[in-house]
Amino acid sequence: MRYEELDLGDGVRKHAAYVMPVVSQTDYWANVTDVPCPVCAGGTIRWHEAGYVPGSRLCDCCGRFFQARGSVKDGAVLIRDSRFDRRPPQ
Repeated sequence: MRYEELDLGDGVRKHAAYVMPVVSQTDYWANVTDVPCPVCAGGTIRWHEAGYVPGSRLCDCCGRFFQARGSVKDGAVLIRDSRFDRRPPQ
């Protein structure tokens, strides 16, 4: 994990970025869809674009929201956006 300073609609701030392992050398979306969650132990990152921007993904276990970035050549990255976390407060 690394941190990237990005503006995801609420000004520039740090977001956790996870470089995803390569699943497919030719299909970028296979590298960020239906893959293990980089944060929790039992979740799967699912497609979640309906009503959201392209590249939106959601963990089906912990409820964390991710934004896909990158390319097949440069590697897939998921940015965790805590504004949309659906996990219960701790």
